[in-house]
Amino acid sequence: MTHARKTAVRTIVFADVVGSTALFQSLGNAEATALVTQVVSNMARSFRAAGGEVVKTLGDGILATFEHNTPALNACIDIQRTCSTSGAVDATGARQKLPLKIGIARGVVVLAPGDCFGDPVNAASRLSDSAGAGQILIGDAVMEALPLELLARLRSLGAIFLRGYDVPVPVHQVDWEASVDLGQTMPQVPSRIDYSSQLLNLSWLDDSVDYAADQMPIVIGRTNGADFLVNDLRVSRQHARIDWRGSYFMLTDLSSNGTWVRYTGNDTTLALRRNECVLHGQGEITLGAKPSDPTAPTVMFQIHPQ
Repeated sequence: MTHARKTAVRTIVFADVVGSTALFQSLGNAEATALVTQVVSNMARSFRAAGGEVVKTLGDGILATFEHNTPALNACIDIQRTCSTSGAVDATGARQKLPLKIGIARGVVVLAPGDCFGDPVNAASRLSDSAGAGQILIGDAVMEALPLELLARLRSLGAIFLRGYDVPVPVHQVDWEASVDLGQTMPQVPSRIDYSSQLLNLSWLDDSVDYAADQMPIVIGRTNGADFLVNDLRVSRQHARIDWRGSYFMLTDLSSNGTWVRYTGNDTTLALRRNECVLHGQGEITLGAKPSDPTAPTVMFQIHPQ
């Protein structure tokens, strides 16, 4: 029997729980499964309540479709806020905050029972892969027909080479925690930023070094073999690596104690545990101790023209 398929324009959402592997290692299969299932079920419920269709769940993630951009983005903002404050309840009754990373794209797809196919599906998946914990990354087409209060939350990351794509794709980050002042002039969003002509500056204490794209990758660590030395016992020998991904700088945590990233003007702090995030603008990279510790070794970063 042939199942019906149809072609339609849809907004595609890929949402994944960050750090689920470490959760299974620390809590065991039964408890970790219960926590992840709670989060995925909450996402599914929120997406359906916003008018979306849950195509399928993917273990620690979910694939959903929406007819329009605005309800899709609002639903993703709502679920990020819920997960950042409520999380899931473990066996002891305590709440565990499980961060999400979300990618959203829009375009023509093929809808089939229990599945969805097409370039927007691939793009949403790759955007989710490229997002850090607590991030929502969207493609250009998701901006269409958004109200001002949502447009004001977007920050351009320029054109990024997503895995599997031969050409860079314009990407925007959603500042879902930031307060929005609609009285401010809306910034112009560039369709592409040529980061190959940019320098990445890292500074710690009296050290300040500019790195060009062709000098990547560089390693931040506490041994003399590191490219950027941070001599603190909380910093791993090879703590983090910065790569050039064709159009942007990507920070990857390699450490035992973790890495935290905060962008200037954004209250969100990304916690990296053997995962990665895009560096853009300027901000702080905290190594081996939480940013709430005033003694934590913190590297300032800034991307600026050559």
